[in-house]
Amino acid sequence: MALFKDYALETGQKSRINFCDWYYLDPAAFLKDALDEKRKNNPNFSLRAWAQRLGMKSHGPLHAMLSSQRNIPKKYIPLLIKSLGLEKKEAKFFELLVDLQRSKSIEEKELYLARLKQLSPKELREVNDIDAYKYITEPLHIIIAEMTTLPKFKNSLGWIKSHLRPSINLLDLENIIERLLSLGILKKEKNKLVKQVQHIYTAKEIMSKAVQEYHKKMSALAIEQISKQDIESREYNAISFNIKKKDLSKIKEAIREFSDQIVQDFESESGDETYHLNVQLFSLTK
Repeated sequence: MALFKDYALETGQKSRINFCDWYYLDPAAFLKDALDEKRKNNPNFSLRAWAQRLGMKSHGPLHAMLSSQRNIPKKYIPLLIKSLGLEKKEAKFFELLVDLQRSKSIEEKELYLARLKQLSPKELREVNDIDAYKYITEPLHIIIAEMTTLPKFKNSLGWIKSHLRPSINLLDLENIIERLLSLGILKKEKNKLVKQVQHIYTAKEIMSKAVQEYHKKMSALAIEQISKQDIESREYNAISFNIKKKDLSKIKEAIREFSDQIVQDFESESGDETYHLNVQLFSLTK
């Protein structure tokens, strides 16, 4: 298997990471490792510099891709491949990872998984255990993991509990943090909790149910917060309207682009609060 190369674009140095030592099911992990290699060879290389080379107006979308907060748009695949200096087999592997991430049906996922297994130097990891399932279905795991990136964050159960809007007891909070650490989503570094890129893939029989459960719980949390948050701290909007069924795919794509644009324009590495954007579109008639 070929190696990554030519990461440190500013310095002209050759940066090499052994592709054979890694296996991936998440394109964000693939990109994160590439960025880490760049920074090893050129500490001055920044996320902003990389985003600028990719033609982005800000580093927000790239940060969202690296943290698995948004899917990687297909239009960025050639640019990312070129900027990373990927060889043919590596480029194909990365493109398949993106296809897997963006796939909707079980049939699509199985197809891309089969192709990835043919290219992967090691067996792809599949996680079926209850901890992985709880991570996906319980929103507090994702909320707390995201909170750790706030500049003011403190690795203290009391601090975390006092800054969370959803209510939780200290024992459950401790269990969630331990689960995030055991799954590799968080890592302790000098008594700090540092968010890591996750390499977990859940089996297809868990995947669909997990996504449904996650959205149910986030929607329930949104209902709860209507009466708990000041109107200055939230924005709720709802409208019912008629559409042509053939336009549904375009509407869904417009919603995704809107969400991406919000992240691009307003996500901040020096943010002082963690927010959740909940967008819902569903049929009212049959």
